[in-house]
Amino acid sequence: MTEAPARRPIRTLLVANRGEIALRIFETAQQLGLSTVAVFAEADQFAPHVITADQAVPLEGVTAAETYLDIDKILAAAHRTGADAVHPGYGFLAESAAFARAVIDAGLTWVGPSPEAIDAMGNKVVAKARVAEAGVPLLPSATIDGDDAAAWAAAAEQVGFPLLVKAAAGGGGKGMTLVANAEALADAITSARRTAASAFGDPSVFLERYLERPRHVEVQVFGDADGTVVHYFTRDCSVQRRHQKVVEEAPAPGLSDALRDRLHTSAVSAARSVDYRGAGTVEFLVAGDECYFLEMNTRLQVEHRVTEQICGVDLVELQLRVAAGEVLGLSQESITADGHAIEVRLYAEDPANDFMPSVGTIDRFDLAPGEAAGVRCDSGVRSGDDVSPHFDPMLAKVVVHAPTRTAAAGRLARALRAMRLHGLITNRDSLVAVLEHEAFAAGHAHTGFFDDHPDTLTAAPPAEVVQRHAIAAALALRARRDAATTSAGLPKVARAGWRNVGAAPARQAFAVAGSPDEVLEVVYGPPPRSGARMPVAVTRDGNEVAAGSAEGVWVNGDRVEMEVDGLRVNADVNVVGDLDDPGGCRVWVNDRRWQTELRTVPRFATSSGDASAHGPSAPVPGTVVAVEVTVGDTVLAGQTLVVMEAMKMEHRLTADIDGAVIDVLVAPGDQVDARQVLVVLEAGPKSDRSGGIAAQRQEERQR
Repeated sequence: MTEAPARRPIRTLLVANRGEIALRIFETAQQLGLSTVAVFAEADQFAPHVITADQAVPLEGVTAAETYLDIDKILAAAHRTGADAVHPGYGFLAESAAFARAVIDAGLTWVGPSPEAIDAMGNKVVAKARVAEAGVPLLPSATIDGDDAAAWAAAAEQVGFPLLVKAAAGGGGKGMTLVANAEALADAITSARRTAASAFGDPSVFLERYLERPRHVEVQVFGDADGTVVHYFTRDCSVQRRHQKVVEEAPAPGLSDALRDRLHTSAVSAARSVDYRGAGTVEFLVAGDECYFLEMNTRLQVEHRVTEQICGVDLVELQLRVAAGEVLGLSQESITADGHAIEVRLYAEDPANDFMPSVGTIDRFDLAPGEAAGVRCDSGVRSGDDVSPHFDPMLAKVVVHAPTRTAAAGRLARALRAMRLHGLITNRDSLVAVLEHEAFAAGHAHTGFFDDHPDTLTAAPPAEVVQRHAIAAALALRARRDAATTSAGLPKVARAGWRNVGAAPARQAFAVAGSPDEVLEVVYGPPPRSGARMPVAVTRDGNEVAAGSAEGVWVNGDRVEMEVDGLRVNADVNVVGDLDDPGGCRVWVNDRRWQTELRTVPRFATSSGDASAHGPSAPVPGTVVAVEVTVGDTVLAGQTLVVMEAMKMEHRLTADIDGAVIDVLVAPGDQVDARQVLVVLEAGPKSDRSGGIAAQRQEERQR
């Protein structure tokens, strides 16, 4: 057994992180009676983790590099507040051996594994060599050294095609390239080296055999202060986008006893090979009844909650106790699991648009009344908060623990369906579609799940639901207008919607989110007396799609209850914006199963200006990485014009038409705002006047 370190009680804990993981750690620390310290970037000054901590220190910066990745600023914050320990959470500096050493050298307690263990597992090539000696199964792989293309080809032949070129340092899929044959190898290695150098400061890459449609299964391990290493069973994290997990569950379903035992044994062996202490995760790819080591994460995982749920353990508490030098007396025999837990990561992003991040204000975010029981929602944001372009767009982790996997998936899907989430595009409907998909229910999830089931990316309310929601929205807007005119003391003749022909129907048009060119118009009325029947019709782009009647209509504030053709509709309507705004206001309608976003359409459209001008605008605030065209270039629809980086992802902005570039409005390194136009195109063949327009605009900018 390894000699246990001396006891060193923790009194004040600084969490070098933000959002929900900072709150998660504060929760346990405060239960243990510890004082807590938060650090924060400029955009996070009013964030929940800042308000929750006993003390909070600004890091004086905007970006991650200026704040949560600045070791000197974090250590200064620890000294200023009297913190005697630092917990890194996950992401940012959590797997930085340099940060761990700096914390220890500053005389503080590091809540995590040793810097040596982080170093050993931080480089994938080194990690593979270390665990291979411990008997852990590996995929065929080869290190790429030097610039000899012939040596590259020989290494690839040894590994076998198809293969992946992967960065030796870092993770998250950056620098990872799939290579199907020898002809594509050289370009892939060159590109991966360039990306790895930019993302991780290390251009080293290696080759690894590619498995089609594997499962991603991991094992939670924990090392005690005396050198004992145990496991807390498996998790399945196969449903992923961009090599990042979105659905995680424990235990992993459908494993044979032999495979499960092999995973447990291999994970513990990998952790012991680096004398691991604290919480860590060993990740594997699983194909059939075989498993292969992928990597070890030397930190607390995002998905640790599902393990805690089935094992009845607080992993953060164990981390803090081990960091303080306490020997826990862990034994594998004492660890048991009960039931099944599933977690989803709720993101501000658009799955139907290549998971494009969404930034802005969260107008409303809560579980519906009566749906919170048995549902854990770990979130770093609240209603009214802004989602910044500088950090990961995860809004929350939503977790359910139930006796069976089927019950957990059903309960979680129900909770997500009933959630009110207004203001941003999110992946909520996509997550529900995954949880309710027959392939997921059968335990057939794999890393290519979204590729095999693209319908889960475009999940949206059925047309008949949108129509009923539009009716509810129209009635709520009518009631709101009536209330506004009444409170203003206006006579009835002046109230919104009043007509001097008693039988004239009222009309309200909406654009449907996700289909901005689709316009629904609700024609209803006249408004009924109590218990009377009200005729109602819905047209789509001028064509009637539904007609009937509404009965028992009751509108109270933002609550609408009615029967539409024999079906009861109970809906909540949230209006954001000014009803009189000529550009329209946004309206969200929720029932227990669906949410619809609508925008009111003004009665008279405004001029759209010169329809011949085109060009991409920034989807979110970010930084221009590259500009791939110049004034006078002829481009084709779909051709990349500008590459920008935002929310830890790269976005390629393309031409929407064939035409000519008549102006380029940005340069590499520029910071741009959402919806800022980056390049101006003119439809059709290159115009003789393009150079003149460009020169004129350049002259205007110089003025």
